[in-house]
Amino acid sequence: MKDVLIIGAGLIGCSAALNLAKKGFRAQIFDSAAPGSGCSFGNAGIIAVDHVAPLASPQTVAGIPRMLLQQNSPLRLNTQGIPRMTPWMWKFVRQASPSNYARNTVSLASLVTVAKAGWRRLLESGEIPKELFRDIGALYVYEQPEDHKARQQLMEVLDRFGVEHRELNADEVRANYLPSLKAKISHARYVPGMSSVTNPHRIVQSLFEAARSAGATFSQARVEGLVLERDGRVTVHAGARTTTVDKVLVAAGALSAKLIEPLGTKVPLTNERGYHVELMEPSSDQLKVPVSFVEAGFTCNPMSTGIRLAGTVEFGGGEKPDWRRADMLVKEFTRMFSGAAPKESSRWFGDRPTLPDYLPMIDEVPTARNVFVATGHQHLGLTLAPVTGELVAQMIAGAPTAVDLNPFRADRFA
Repeated sequence: MKDVLIIGAGLIGCSAALNLAKKGFRAQIFDSAAPGSGCSFGNAGIIAVDHVAPLASPQTVAGIPRMLLQQNSPLRLNTQGIPRMTPWMWKFVRQASPSNYARNTVSLASLVTVAKAGWRRLLESGEIPKELFRDIGALYVYEQPEDHKARQQLMEVLDRFGVEHRELNADEVRANYLPSLKAKISHARYVPGMSSVTNPHRIVQSLFEAARSAGATFSQARVEGLVLERDGRVTVHAGARTTTVDKVLVAAGALSAKLIEPLGTKVPLTNERGYHVELMEPSSDQLKVPVSFVEAGFTCNPMSTGIRLAGTVEFGGGEKPDWRRADMLVKEFTRMFSGAAPKESSRWFGDRPTLPDYLPMIDEVPTARNVFVATGHQHLGLTLAPVTGELVAQMIAGAPTAVDLNPFRADRFA
């Protein structure tokens, strides 16, 4: 029986640990924090099966000047972070060319189109409580008519990859989904195949407990470095603790690059900051399905703990959060819905691990035998966690993978 040490106790790490333990590996999880304390805790709770196209697109690049100029833009580049972000942004722009965007869309779709099946397998196994999962679809609301060309391109992508969608006029939106909506809107798009969860933190905890039940162990320890031994094993340094194992999986989110790069493979991973605000009032009953307001760039998800407002993209953020980004979520919610002023119960920020092509990285590190990596899932960590865990276990076991992992190589930016 081989030893595998998984660095990271988020959605990806716990899913991988579960699948590795089920394959007979001795799986150990190391993390400096409790399981599910990072982005896995604060995500929007949406299983986004419609996100088959990456954010690195010609349309996004066209909006970069606005990112720089508008403080309240949903997608913003912090001017203080421009020097640090410039090399990454150039790679992003190259990946957003029409040809690269088309290729990367096919690659991302190869994962996203099988994501729902991965969730079904988890639910059928009983490893995720069914009451945490909802198969009720989601709504995209547009305040303005869509640009004809942009809409045509989006429809082509959705139809090409079998994403069912229905167009709704403003009256249908209010009558069937959002009776308290006060903002003037143009139309909406309902995606019935989208699912959501009522408590993202409990999802990670359930994955973690399932992994432990399958034989995985957990140590709360900060991994500081990896050393390759002559016999092919890997030594993991975590403070005063040293552990030597057969294989290592780095699934440490935005911190993954710092562990991989000393081994000889440079990874252009950045931290893409997002925020959420949770509301105790109004009641989550106000929303019949999760809803995303496209122009405002945020999502409202009715959860067991209240309505979660999540979204915004901030590149180049510093160590401290810019809580004006969270304030913006509350302001936009107030603008959209009638009723008393919303009451917050909590707010949060976290750093999504993002690569310039907006594809994840799932591979054996080419300069470090027996060190594997699964990171860069950006906005799709929840969506892709079950299938990524399965693919990682297949890869580490040396078995054929259910999805071609060549587009997600660790050396693709070399």
